[in-house]
Amino acid sequence: MMSQTMLYGLGIETDFDLHDAGASDLEKTDVRVRTGPDLQTNVPQPSGERLLDFETNEPWYTLVRTAQGDLHFRVHGVCDYLISSDFRDVELRMNAGVERGMDGVMTVGALVSLLLYLKGTSVFHGSAVDVGGRGIAFVGHSGQGKTTMATLFCAEGASVITDDVLVVDSAQMRPRIRRGSRELRLRSGIEELADRAAGGAFRVSADARRVIAPRHSDAADVPLHAIVVPTPTRDGSPMRFERLGEKDALLALLGFPRLMGWRDQSVLSRVFKDASVLAARVPVLLGHIPWGPPFPEGITTALLTTVDA
Repeated sequence: MMSQTMLYGLGIETDFDLHDAGASDLEKTDVRVRTGPDLQTNVPQPSGERLLDFETNEPWYTLVRTAQGDLHFRVHGVCDYLISSDFRDVELRMNAGVERGMDGVMTVGALVSLLLYLKGTSVFHGSAVDVGGRGIAFVGHSGQGKTTMATLFCAEGASVITDDVLVVDSAQMRPRIRRGSRELRLRSGIEELADRAAGGAFRVSADARRVIAPRHSDAADVPLHAIVVPTPTRDGSPMRFERLGEKDALLALLGFPRLMGWRDQSVLSRVFKDASVLAARVPVLLGHIPWGPPFPEGITTALLTTVDA
């Protein structure tokens, strides 16, 4: 199966299913991803310069640039990507025994994020929605509520700009969010909310997420109106949004890159510069949200009232 889609300004062509990930109006192909042979266990990465290396109690991913200039990106325990020096051609090698559908999950998230970084674009760990032409972004770590917040807004009429990968062009005075994946990948426990946002239609992903595809934003990019850091509450306190000062906003944004563990100083410098611009130009708020189900209603109005006050 051949998939062609436009994600974050990149034309992606793959020989596996990307489902409903991006926009179908592909005008150019920037990256071609082809499936190679399965990767056997305990195969070492090639030697070279480590540009990216992230691990907690176990390794997550590592990027090596070889002496020939090619790149070897390993998502440990899942797959390897062999990337040409011009970033145009990629060979995917899945670990033997890994669910086939993980090829699309990893490509839309990790690979596309990596390529954007390498092409000079900062990428944040976030989702975003379009509320009447105003982009609202949600940033945070995995499990912090970014996608749930996007679903809440979609249930109140917003459209999806992107999920899990947040790309903001900040060269203009008014930063703009690039349109990415329309699919929202939800954890268990919020089925009723998902039904309200997508009319009951869903699929189950290879990593056992409930995936919905609400209405996609019509625009290729949307002006960024506010950035929210979800802060779930479970103590009965009311919903409120707290605007951060510029310094705290910068520290918050620097804490949520899409890929952590960069050693490449040019990437680190660019992320700091871009986060500084966003902190200075765009309201960044903590969203203290009573976490459900049930979830509070009127969240869109509450946020816009706070931002526009």
